[in-house]
Amino acid sequence: MNLIHAHVVVIGGGYVGQLIQHAIPSARLLDWRKTAPADHLETRIGPQYLWEPIPGLKSYSFPVITLVDGKPPTPESILAYKKKIGKQDDEGDWGLQFQHETVGWHSHLPVPRVEYDRRVRSIDLAAHTLTMKDEDDAIIHYDLLLNTIPLDYFLRLCVITPPVHYPWRNNPIYMTSVNPVDATEGYTLNYISSPEFVTYRITFTPGKTFYETLLEPADRDFVKLVPGKIHPHPESEKILKALRMYGVQCFGRYATWRPDELAHQTWEHIVAWRDSL
Repeated sequence: MNLIHAHVVVIGGGYVGQLIQHAIPSARLLDWRKTAPADHLETRIGPQYLWEPIPGLKSYSFPVITLVDGKPPTPESILAYKKKIGKQDDEGDWGLQFQHETVGWHSHLPVPRVEYDRRVRSIDLAAHTLTMKDEDDAIIHYDLLLNTIPLDYFLRLCVITPPVHYPWRNNPIYMTSVNPVDATEGYTLNYISSPEFVTYRITFTPGKTFYETLLEPADRDFVKLVPGKIHPHPESEKILKALRMYGVQCFGRYATWRPDELAHQTWEHIVAWRDSL
């Protein structure tokens, strides 16, 4: 398929949607938010960074220190932390996530062209159409549909979906931040393994100190992030394959329901798919 002439529609104008538009400039980004954020890169809430830079973008690196209970990670302390958050059976690359000293990256994506206040009501996979939530229930036709929103929610929008026999498991994250007393160089992540502390991670950055917990706090200063931590689903890959038969591609950790996918890997998947057409 010639992407130059294809009508490519992306659901979601966040970071992954912006990566798609960087790879496919003609892609049309639809976002449910009423207005654009002050900074388009603020769509990634919290202490986010890349493990590798995005090629072709202005990027800068900084040191990252990872600790568990204030000490360099060990297999025992990592497992204790994983048990605390209920992910001891994950098959992710613990070595990558828990390197004691490594390098993080920020890559500055250009300002995207996003259509805001465009909420999808339903998706007809067979007809390649989106019905929008507006006064006229406008219909948008597409050749290729690229999804970046959580897979379970995307399926609820579809008129006909593949059967799902197992529940989608996730734990919302509650996050708050404070201004640091002393500015730090780079990021320091301290994972807390003790079940006596509700906080499971504290992240020190030059501008903010972030606190994260899986237990809903009474403090209203905490922001609820959904779906938060997701758990593997036994049918997710089969569902993704079925969606591809309808011209739908899913990109990003939540859209593919791959708990351990990192942003630079998402970029590699986008480029590989684009170049395969």
